[in-house]
Amino acid sequence: MILIISFCAFAQDRIVDNAGLLNAGEIELLEKRIASIGETYNFDLVILTEKSIGASTVHGYAADFFDNNGYGLGSERSGSIFLHVTESRDIYVSAVGAGINILNLTAYGKLEGDILKFLKDDNPFEAYQSYLNNWEKFLAMNASDRSYNFFHKWNIVLLIGSWALAILIGLVVVLAWKKKMNTALAQTQADAYTVSGSLSFKTKKDRLLYSNVTKVKRQTNSSGGSALAGMGKHISSSGKKHSGRGRKY
Repeated sequence: MILIISFCAFAQDRIVDNAGLLNAGEIELLEKRIASIGETYNFDLVILTEKSIGASTVHGYAADFFDNNGYGLGSERSGSIFLHVTESRDIYVSAVGAGINILNLTAYGKLEGDILKFLKDDNPFEAYQSYLNNWEKFLAMNASDRSYNFFHKWNIVLLIGSWALAILIGLVVVLAWKKKMNTALAQTQADAYTVSGSLSFKTKKDRLLYSNVTKVKRQTNSSGGSALAGMGKHISSSGKKHSGRGRKY
């Protein structure tokens, strides 16, 4: 029964390459990887490529494709879909069910950064591999009640910073002890080393007459923006809640 249920759950294609970016061997490898992740974590992963989606929004198109084609595993129909539109150069990652909490802002930043690195090199297969690799990492952490957050991302940096701070504190303490052990008193006056009446100082003053101030308006780029302003949440046409983000590359 387990084998039959698993077969039925993954009988439908998870790699829908309508843009024709992958060969048959690459599709087979990605499908096997998705099936393995799904069986291990009960989480569905879908990769969809399109040449164009017309006037549709990327988040609406991705969410509706996921829901209307019956994707998702478990009672919450949990999963994630990655949409890649070649003509408009759009990417979008949408998460459903348990994926909404797993795909936080930091996790999405890691996911997006790895995907874009390969897409900019015109290597879609590796980009899709990185999508699956990252989701497998996020799911493994979630299974052990952890999440990919700021502290996990910057773990090594924080560790090095902690050691550097400890060394700095130790150095300050040692220098303070050393200073207390120094019994020599520094001279604050030079009277003992000068001949009386040999030094004389005349007072001079600099007087500011006027000043000119020129102001130049700083130009800002209003067309840009942070790619990680927040995770968007919306309801698909079927009434299911989705969360995700996207951008052009």
